[in-house]
Amino acid sequence: MCIDNSEGMDFTMNRQLRNYTEDEVRGYLDKWFSEADVCHCDGCRLDVMAIMLNNLPPHYVVTDQGALYAQMDDFSMQHRVDMMSTMAMAAQIVKARPRHKPSSPSSSLR
Repeated sequence: MCIDNSEGMDFTMNRQLRNYTEDEVRGYLDKWFSEADVCHCDGCRLDVMAIMLNNLPPHYVVTDQGALYAQMDDFSMQHRVDMMSTMAMAAQIVKARPRHKPSSPSSSLR
Protein backbone atom coordinates (compact mmCIF):
# COMPACT_ATOMS: atom_id res chain seq x y z
CA MET A 1 0.00 0.00 0.00
CA CYS A 2 1.39 3.37 -1.00
CA ILE A 3 0.80 6.45 1.14
CA ASP A 4 -0.14 9.59 -0.75
CA ASN A 5 2.30 12.24 0.38
CA SER A 6 0.91 14.97 -1.88
CA GLU A 7 0.33 17.28 1.09
CA GLY A 8 4.01 17.16 2.05
CA MET A 9 3.47 15.41 5.40
CA ASP A 10 6.56 13.81 6.94
CA PHE A 11 5.76 10.10 7.30
CA THR A 12 9.29 9.23 8.46
CA MET A 13 8.75 10.51 12.01
CA ASN A 14 9.12 7.94 14.76
CA ARG A 15 7.61 5.01 12.82
CA GLN A 16 7.13 1.90 14.89
CA LEU A 17 4.31 -0.64 14.73
CA ARG A 18 2.61 -1.05 18.07
CA ASN A 19 -0.72 -2.20 19.43
CA TYR A 20 -2.20 0.87 21.10
CA THR A 21 -4.64 -1.38 22.98
CA GLU A 22 -1.66 -2.91 24.81
CA ASP A 23 -0.50 0.53 25.96
CA GLU A 24 -4.01 1.37 27.04
CA VAL A 25 -4.53 -1.88 28.98
CA ARG A 26 -1.22 -1.36 30.75
CA GLY A 27 -2.34 2.15 31.72
CA TYR A 28 -5.70 0.90 33.00
CA LEU A 29 -3.97 -1.76 35.09
CA ASP A 30 -1.56 0.82 36.51
CA LYS A 31 -4.53 2.91 37.59
CA TRP A 32 -7.13 0.32 38.65
CA PHE A 33 -5.47 -3.06 39.32
CA SER A 34 -4.86 -2.29 42.98
CA GLU A 35 -8.64 -2.15 43.49
CA ALA A 36 -9.27 -5.55 41.85
CA ASP A 37 -10.10 -8.43 44.17
CA VAL A 38 -7.29 -10.65 42.87
CA CYS A 39 -3.70 -11.54 43.73
CA HIS A 40 -1.46 -8.59 42.84
CA CYS A 41 1.71 -10.52 42.02
CA ASP A 42 3.42 -9.83 38.68
CA GLY A 43 2.31 -13.18 37.25
CA CYS A 44 -1.37 -12.61 38.01
CA ARG A 45 -1.14 -9.06 36.69
CA LEU A 46 0.31 -10.36 33.41
CA ASP A 47 -2.41 -13.02 33.22
CA VAL A 48 -5.10 -10.36 33.64
CA MET A 49 -3.42 -8.25 30.97
CA ALA A 50 -3.22 -11.19 28.54
CA ILE A 51 -6.90 -12.05 29.04
CA MET A 52 -7.88 -8.42 28.52
CA LEU A 53 -5.84 -8.16 25.31
CA ASN A 54 -7.38 -11.37 23.99
CA ASN A 55 -10.87 -9.98 24.59
CA LEU A 56 -10.43 -6.41 23.32
CA PRO A 57 -9.98 -5.46 19.68
CA PRO A 58 -6.40 -4.61 18.72
CA HIS A 59 -5.68 -1.10 17.50
CA TYR A 60 -2.38 -0.98 15.63
CA VAL A 61 -0.69 2.34 15.00
CA VAL A 62 2.57 3.26 13.30
CA THR A 63 3.10 6.93 14.12
CA ASP A 64 2.55 9.20 17.09
CA GLN A 65 -0.21 10.84 15.07
CA GLY A 66 -1.93 7.45 14.78
CA ALA A 67 -1.69 7.04 18.56
CA LEU A 68 -3.35 10.43 19.01
CA TYR A 69 -6.26 9.32 16.82
CA ALA A 70 -6.52 6.11 18.86
CA GLN A 71 -6.64 8.13 22.08
CA MET A 72 -9.75 9.92 20.86
CA ASP A 73 -11.71 6.72 21.49
CA ASP A 74 -10.58 6.74 25.14
CA PHE A 75 -13.04 9.52 25.88
CA SER A 76 -16.19 7.59 24.96
CA MET A 77 -18.25 6.22 27.83
CA GLN A 78 -18.74 2.89 26.04
CA HIS A 79 -15.00 2.48 25.66
CA ARG A 80 -14.41 3.04 29.38
CA VAL A 81 -17.20 0.59 30.25
CA ASP A 82 -15.68 -2.01 27.91
CA MET A 83 -12.25 -1.60 29.52
CA MET A 84 -13.55 -1.84 33.09
CA SER A 85 -15.84 -4.80 32.41
CA THR A 86 -13.08 -6.65 30.57
CA MET A 87 -10.69 -6.04 33.46
CA ALA A 88 -13.28 -7.27 35.98
CA MET A 89 -13.93 -10.41 33.91
CA ALA A 90 -10.20 -11.10 33.54
CA ALA A 91 -9.59 -10.59 37.26
CA GLN A 92 -12.37 -13.06 38.11
CA ILE A 93 -10.85 -15.69 35.80
CA VAL A 94 -7.39 -15.25 37.32
CA LYS A 95 -8.78 -15.23 40.86
CA ALA A 96 -10.68 -18.47 40.25
CA ARG A 97 -7.69 -20.21 38.66
CA PRO A 98 -4.39 -18.59 39.64
CA ARG A 99 -1.36 -20.20 38.06
CA HIS A 100 0.61 -20.30 41.30
CA LYS A 101 0.24 -21.90 44.69
CA PRO A 102 -1.87 -19.95 47.19
CA SER A 103 0.13 -17.75 49.51
CA SER A 104 -0.82 -15.92 52.64
CA PRO A 105 -3.45 -13.24 52.00
CA SER A 106 -1.25 -10.49 53.38
CA SER A 107 1.55 -11.17 50.89
CA SER A 108 -0.44 -11.37 47.66
CA LEU A 109 -3.52 -9.19 48.16
CA ARG A 110 -3.18 -5.52 48.88
